[in-house]
Amino acid sequence: MNYIIQTKDNIRYITIPKLTELGLKHCFTTSDMDIGFTTNGSVESIKENLQSVYDFLNIKPSILYNGFQTHSNNIAIVKNMDQGLKHEFGRYFPETDGLVTDIENIGLITRFADCTPIILYDPIKKVHANVHSGWKGTLQRIAANAIDIMKKEYNCDPKDIISVIGPTIGKDEFEVDKDVKEQFETEFGYLNNIILKKNEIKSLINLQEINKNLLIESGIIEDKIIIIDLPTISNEILHSYRRDKKDFGLMGVITIL
Repeated sequence: MNYIIQTKDNIRYITIPKLTELGLKHCFTTSDMDIGFTTNGSVESIKENLQSVYDFLNIKPSILYNGFQTHSNNIAIVKNMDQGLKHEFGRYFPETDGLVTDIENIGLITRFADCTPIILYDPIKKVHANVHSGWKGTLQRIAANAIDIMKKEYNCDPKDIISVIGPTIGKDEFEVDKDVKEQFETEFGYLNNIILKKNEIKSLINLQEINKNLLIESGIIEDKIIIIDLPTISNEILHSYRRDKKDFGLMGVITIL
C-alpha cells in the first residue's frame, strides 16, 4: 500500500512511506480532530490538535504557514518567517490555496474536507508545495500552477518531483448539476473517463483523475504520482462536508523539511 494509517494517543494520521524515506515530514489528519478556523470554534482546541500533530511528527516548527483558502489558484512562496499576516496558529496569506518553500523547519498546512489536497516534493532541490485543489481550483489548474512556480522560483525539474493526491470526494460521490459539468467539459473535454452521466440531471466527476492528468501534463512522471484512494464521503476516518453538512469538520495536510 502506498499510504499507511498510524495511531498516536488514539488519534489516526495518514502518511506516505515514500515521502518519509525521502526526508519530508508530513501527515494528513483525520476525522479524529478538527483543525478548521471556522469549523472547530475553539482556538485552544485547534492549538491542542496542532500540538498533537507536532508530537506525532516529532517536530517543533519555527513557524506554521496557513493559507486563507478561497478556492483560487493562488500560490504563496514562503521565503522567510516574516511574510503574510500574524495569526493565532502562526502566519497566513489571504486568498491563498497553496504554499511552497525550501526553508527547513517552516511548516506548511492546507485544510480540506471533500476538496483535493496535493503534496509536491522535489527531494533533489528540497522544495515542497502544499496545495488545496477544490473543484474550482482544479478548474483553474492550481496543481499545474504550483509546479510552474517550483520550476521558475527553485529551478525544479518536474521529473524529480514526487506528488501525492490525497483523500478527496470520490469519483462515485462528486455529483454535480449541468452547469458545473459543462465547466469541466469546457476545460477538460480532451480527457477520457473523468465525467460520468448519472441521470438526465446529475453527473459524476473524477477529481483525482483530473489532477493526475494535470500533474502528468506538467511533466511529473506517472510512476511518481501517489494516489490515496480513500473517498471522503464513504470513509468514517475522514471529514466530509457533503456527508456531515453543518456538522462537518476540516482535516489538514502538514508538510515540513
